[in-house]
Amino acid sequence: MKILSSIASWFKDRLIFFGPGLLLAITAAGEAGITEALEIGAHFGLTLIWVVIIALLFKYAFTTGIARYTLATGKTIFEGINSLPGPKNWGMVFTIVSYLIETLSVGAMILFCATFVNYLLPGVYSLILIGVFILVLAMLVLRTHVYHHFEKVMAAMVLFMGVMMAIVLVTFPFNLDMVLGGVVPNIPEGSETSILAIIGVVGSGLNLMLYSVWLEKKIRVKHNSDLKTISNFRKYLKSVKLDIAIGFIIVALITIGFMAIGYAGFQTAFLPHGTHLTLDTLISFLSSLSAQFPFGVYILMIFLAIIFFGSVTVGLDARASAITKIIKRTRAEAGKPVKNSSIVYNICLLVFAVLMLIAILINNPMGTIRTISVICAVLFGIFGLILLYLNTKLPRYARGSRLWMLFIGIGSVVAIFVALLLEGSILTHGVEILKNLLLCLLVVYIFVKSKMFKRCVEGRANLADKFWLIVICGAISVYGTFGGVDMGGYIINFRDLGPMLAGFIGGPIPGLIAALIGGIYRLSLGGTTAVPCFIATIAAGLIAGFAARYWKGQLTVPRVIIVAIIVECLHILSIIPTYVLLAGTMDAYQIFDMISSLLLSMMVVNGFGLVCFAYFARDSKLFAGSLQRFSLKKLCQEFKDLIKPEDDDT
Repeated sequence: MKILSSIASWFKDRLIFFGPGLLLAITAAGEAGITEALEIGAHFGLTLIWVVIIALLFKYAFTTGIARYTLATGKTIFEGINSLPGPKNWGMVFTIVSYLIETLSVGAMILFCATFVNYLLPGVYSLILIGVFILVLAMLVLRTHVYHHFEKVMAAMVLFMGVMMAIVLVTFPFNLDMVLGGVVPNIPEGSETSILAIIGVVGSGLNLMLYSVWLEKKIRVKHNSDLKTISNFRKYLKSVKLDIAIGFIIVALITIGFMAIGYAGFQTAFLPHGTHLTLDTLISFLSSLSAQFPFGVYILMIFLAIIFFGSVTVGLDARASAITKIIKRTRAEAGKPVKNSSIVYNICLLVFAVLMLIAILINNPMGTIRTISVICAVLFGIFGLILLYLNTKLPRYARGSRLWMLFIGIGSVVAIFVALLLEGSILTHGVEILKNLLLCLLVVYIFVKSKMFKRCVEGRANLADKFWLIVICGAISVYGTFGGVDMGGYIINFRDLGPMLAGFIGGPIPGLIAALIGGIYRLSLGGTTAVPCFIATIAAGLIAGFAARYWKGQLTVPRVIIVAIIVECLHILSIIPTYVLLAGTMDAYQIFDMISSLLLSMMVVNGFGLVCFAYFARDSKLFAGSLQRFSLKKLCQEFKDLIKPEDDDT
């Protein structure tokens, strides 16, 4: 008894904040295990263990940096991001947009869970309907007192999963040389893409920042007043590092365990090397390997379904809590405090539910997670650089070492580079489009420096000024299609840039007319997406025009980027999928292929164009609040002004 008491006392002294690391492991385990590790293990065995170790070491350093900030300030990392210098609230907007994008991969994880459940149910059921049911169930769990106990159960289950994977590695017939060979850096032929995938996905990306939310809860409940002294800070930091280390050890065991299972399953399936593995094939591997145990298949499917459900539920709660904190703090600083945080939290969950429903309808979980992981890897690298800046603002005793700073800096840059390599369309087609975009940006620069532009933004434009504004922006829209890159039916382009520029400069009416010019040209080319692209182009001009009026001309770089993201998400994620599904011209897999081919590249290209415009026009009244807020009366007056000549005010 004394030995057990001593062991318990030892853990109690060193695991003061034990728990958040397990929650972190929950959110990271599912994606790393199923989407990458099984397939990598099937093709390359355990030869890439060394990549897993390097990726997790970097992400361990990243997470400890986040924990250091939270321990030293008592705030979440998201509050720190929102306090960054620069345009007002840009950190808040960047974080929220990042998590909204990442939510699509959470919806894909629901489909994994639905797949496991479907294997357990007799008869034939719709995978999408099962996914919707699981989504509703997750929302219900989050809105009841059950979640408080559910979180603890999931932490225990992921700990158990780590132990089971350790047993898998011991039980399966792998010799020691094979395991040790995977620790030694070696690049098997054809493994380059898999190595990039491990670096970008294993151990998760933006999920790591959620550790700050869980840790802040622990601090607030138990030890907030004890963190004022250096000795206590260091004591608690040791506890946090141990907690994080346990979480990442579990992630490593799960990842390597799935690689082992993938290798064993691939050997028994006698598939040719390099065969693309579908989700059904991967599950068949798991089923065949677990069938040797009594009720092994059912136990495995139930266990995996619960793990994925827990990963979705825990991740959603942390994301909604993080965004709620950001909005609450921002509103308080603006003198307009949030009266009911629960309402904001519920709204966040509702928005998440809509995005996850889109991912469920796409019905391509492995592809969705891979695509979103690429985007999040870029964002993860950016957040790493932000973490370096926040580290300099901490008390000296709480800052990371120079070695830590070097490690984070190199890792962040590598994460961004890896993501760009994984997303070939950015490096190939995106670069080609940017070259075509430079010609249009030269025209935009000349126009911004002209007296016509000055009169437009000051509300003194005559008919000729408005005519040339529409012609120039309409021509940019046409050239945006002409200078785009054909991806085999999908044109990566910057057609929406022209109407958005016209909308920002002249308002909704010029934005609409410029959009009609570019949209009609796209319509004349024909194709499956001609009509929805025409509609989306019209929406781009109107959204930019109304946004400029809503902000009363007080444009900023973050605001023009937000408009670019909204326009392209509406274009690629909503208008085109809705139209082609109703018309029956594309199926879910074709839609997903279109989204993965276009979304990120078009965001980058159109966003880059608007940022350049914002830089060119930074000294104009367009960025100083010279416009009036939108109203129907004002819109009618602008339409009359457009067709009524005015005296040239030169």
